[in-house]
Amino acid sequence: MRTHLVAALAVFATVAVSACGAPSTPDFVQKAATSDMYEIEAGKIAAQKGQSDAVKQFGQQMTEAHSQTTAELKSIVEAEKINVKLPAQLDAKHQKMIDDLNAAKAEDFDKTYIDQQKGAHAKAVDLLEDYSEDGDNGAVKQFAAKTLPVIKGHLEMAEKMDKRTS
Repeated sequence: MRTHLVAALAVFATVAVSACGAPSTPDFVQKAATSDMYEIEAGKIAAQKGQSDAVKQFGQQMTEAHSQTTAELKSIVEAEKINVKLPAQLDAKHQKMIDDLNAAKAEDFDKTYIDQQKGAHAKAVDLLEDYSEDGDNGAVKQFAAKTLPVIKGHLEMAEKMDKRTS
């Protein structure tokens, strides 16, 4: 009985670990494209509604940087003939974040934006790390590895700005 329990736990642990690996290539592409779409939209809003010059500049920077990664990802999808439909609009979670930004009072805007940026970039770092380590498409894996330090830099910038806006 005990041997069966140990064997069952070993199988469960193996399945659990393998389930934590990289997303499929189409799933990664969709998540990365949605993340970029959110960053571009949020950046445009921040560039207009930001209360501090730092937030306005950061928003502009995010718009430019994520427009560039979007273009790179699209060209890889086309070159690799990856069978994925790129999102045409934000998913409900990201749309709510945009709605919250648009609804934020002027005095709360910078804090709302920076809080969102910290969370969004932390999730993007996790996504890129997972795919760059365990992804199954070489070109997309290379894109994830190349983009990862840039997104880590964005996260660090957001964290530094948070200390100034708190």
